[in-house]
Amino acid sequence: MSSDAGAAPQPSLAGRCVVVTGAGGQLGRYLVHELQRAGAIVAAFGARPAVGIDVALDLADEPATIQAIDRAKPSIVIHAAACTDVDGIERDPERGERSNVQATRIVAKAARESGAYLLAVSTDMVFPGDGGAPYLEDAPTSPISAYGESKLRAEVAVLAGGAENAVARTAWLYGGAGKHFPRTVLTVLRDKGGIDVVDDEFGSPTFAPDLATALVKLAAARGRGRFHLVNTGRASRFELARETARLAGFDPAQVRPVSTAAFLARYPLPARRPADSTLRNVRGAALGIALRDWRQALAEYAPRLAAEIGAPAASGGHTGG
Repeated sequence: MSSDAGAAPQPSLAGRCVVVTGAGGQLGRYLVHELQRAGAIVAAFGARPAVGIDVALDLADEPATIQAIDRAKPSIVIHAAACTDVDGIERDPERGERSNVQATRIVAKAARESGAYLLAVSTDMVFPGDGGAPYLEDAPTSPISAYGESKLRAEVAVLAGGAENAVARTAWLYGGAGKHFPRTVLTVLRDKGGIDVVDDEFGSPTFAPDLATALVKLAAARGRGRFHLVNTGRASRFELARETARLAGFDPAQVRPVSTAAFLARYPLPARRPADSTLRNVRGAALGIALRDWRQALAEYAPRLAAEIGAPAASGGHTGG
């Protein structure tokens, strides 16, 4: 499904129980697959009953979460569950407090009480994006949104929960069946024939299967502290959208550049986004865990996405060359 995420060998977690929270989500589904490839016995936790979910529960329910993790008796917990509705949390910060902060504190407590290693997924939005990029793992944090603040407080809860625990920050995640930026771009191009995308917001586009592979390697190595796991390279939203369009068979000129100020004047959003939140992977690379360039990952995924949504690449349309 994905190429090798780095120089580290395929990890072996044979016979070890790994709890995955958010197992029904964008990243969680890939995590379950990669963990099973590594031989792990996966306990898939989700917010609601569904195919592939072993335990459905509200992670902010402390007694239920502690009991569920205790019953699973994991050696590793990968906490991928989160509320990622950036604008929704800005409107109602209590959503971030409950789903990101409170739930993470409870998962950290449960992992500690069960003796499990905890690896939690975080975000580039803990950084302000005002001139410090590319950010290293130990760069000062200063979120500019309620979502970023909730994820930073979740990081603190994870690392306070055990000296062996780890946080892996990622960014601009895409892939899978749900809503994500390349899917939005191709859907709008298919339905509207053109799209305006900001050209002054920069970051690290990351392919969810590549991240899942890297997270499994990091969990197997029991990395400690903070890590940045993103596909390498830097892109603007406009560059990412135009490359997605080209690879999917659309004319790249259908993607039009616009400044953030002009975009927000037309489509106001509650939450501020970092202007440049590009992340640099140093600590993971030292363990042999490094993801490929974002262009390589996108070249693998965009034609497949085009076929899925009925875009030109599926029928031999314009290649945008």
